[in-house]
Amino acid sequence: MTEPHNLHPRQQQLVKILTFLSNGGNFNQAKQLFDQEFANVDVAEITAAERELIANGLDPREIQKLCNVHVALFKDAIVPGKLTAAFDTLGHPVYTLKLENKIIDSLINDELLPCLKKWQQDGGENEYLKRMQQALKDLMTIDRHYARKENTLFPLMDKYGITAPPKVMWGVDDDIRGYIKKACQLVDQQPLPDKYVIEAAVEKAAQEVLAMIVKEEDIMLPMLAEVATPADWARVRADEDSIGYTLISPPINWQPTEQELADAANKPTNSALGQQFNEIAKQLAATDAQVNQITQPNHQEPAANLPLDPQARIDLATGQLSPEELIAIFKLLPVDLTFVDAADQVRWYSDIPDRIFPRTKSVIGRSVYNCHPPKAQPKVKKILTSFHEGTSDREEFWFSLHGERFIHLEYIAVRREDGTYLGCLEVGQDATYLRSLKDCLLYTSDAADDTPCV
Repeated sequence: MTEPHNLHPRQQQLVKILTFLSNGGNFNQAKQLFDQEFANVDVAEITAAERELIANGLDPREIQKLCNVHVALFKDAIVPGKLTAAFDTLGHPVYTLKLENKIIDSLINDELLPCLKKWQQDGGENEYLKRMQQALKDLMTIDRHYARKENTLFPLMDKYGITAPPKVMWGVDDDIRGYIKKACQLVDQQPLPDKYVIEAAVEKAAQEVLAMIVKEEDIMLPMLAEVATPADWARVRADEDSIGYTLISPPINWQPTEQELADAANKPTNSALGQQFNEIAKQLAATDAQVNQITQPNHQEPAANLPLDPQARIDLATGQLSPEELIAIFKLLPVDLTFVDAADQVRWYSDIPDRIFPRTKSVIGRSVYNCHPPKAQPKVKKILTSFHEGTSDREEFWFSLHGERFIHLEYIAVRREDGTYLGCLEVGQDATYLRSLKDCLLYTSDAADDTPCV
């Protein structure tokens, strides 16, 4: 491993301990080394150490695998971040996330796990099995909780240079989704698998969900509390409803007060922690780009919604449309469209009522790579590299979503007539209905000809 990049001696020591663990070192030895050196540790120091590992070539997915080990290592020494009273206001995104976590915690500890134990004692198909099946179905809705975090909070972290934690956390979110899905499938199987197989799957899902609650509330939220402004939180709140919520009703429409906005305007741009995150990001950005081959975002705030000029016309080569007409047409197209520019930054998406994948305005100006979980980033990089190099112009995929929907995806290179690369258009379509169609006729059996439906 190379020498750490201008890190504080405490952070250098953390890097050494985490490197020891990453190389297969014994946890108890690592814990002993940590306890000898540290009475407490700040979230910023942990983030800096994990980011240093990534900068020196460790795949973020490896940190993801060790995530719970790191939490166990630091658990009793983390200095808790402070969340101000403003975050305890109904409708504030932090309040909403923590409320969901309380309900999820109760679902697991007061229903799912007790029913699992009762079912193990009684066996067979009984009331406790049915309740366990329902609890796991309820837990599956955590997907909306994680999707909101990934599409509203992670872009905010990117904005302030806090790029390592989202890479790791998104991968863990996907793992948790998989653990819950597996547990759901097992309790619904006929005949039921061995009860110890079910026990292991349910307890694994529960353990990982509860561990993520700790990571969200003790690490992620304090980070954001140090750097995000009331205007940032207003943007998050504006995007939340389009994704949905887990086990709660949609919250009230929170907005920061004029006093909160004024107080924020008079504060320095970043607190000490925010400055530290940004400095670490600057020091390591070049290395990250070389190691991960992923461009860091040049994040820009989405433009404010301006009134549309009803007289304006846009020349579209085959005709002219007003902005109002164009927006209305895009909302009616039965496909998800997203445009990524030549710098691999998201610039636009179509706002259709029933999207396949969630999109929020926070994504505008964000690196497209950071809009995907770590396991998907190499595939996205390969596609866009081929577009940049001109070796490919179109890539096509299809897959089953939740075993119910047939999803068709296309990535299409957008070029000028001279071949200059302008960006990538992602086209997604739920083709489930189309695949179910049978041969049909435009006219009845009395018709003169059999004209097929078009």
